[in-house]
Amino acid sequence: MIFFSLLLTLIGMFILYRCSSKQQSKVHLKYQKIMTTYQVQFRILAFLLFLISGSLLCWIEGISIGFVSWWIFATPITFLLVLKINHVLTPRVKHK
Repeated sequence: MIFFSLLLTLIGMFILYRCSSKQQSKVHLKYQKIMTTYQVQFRILAFLLFLISGSLLCWIEGISIGFVSWWIFATPITFLLVLKINHVLTPRVKHK
């Protein structure tokens, strides 16, 4: 159940990443066109996945531990997605 909750959080973060404004400009694939057409519905789906994930953890571990463990799952995923969106992980090229 804990792995399933982590997977739901990861899917929700990925959906929000694909619905971001930086990804909307790259609409050349079919599934990205679908994501931009139904952007509000996908965002609602992502937040529902977060709610289900947090509820599962609270149901298994208790309210306080479940809430903290959900944040522990969500924080590194969010950080890595921010790094990927902002291209921080790519090495810099020195211009002469």
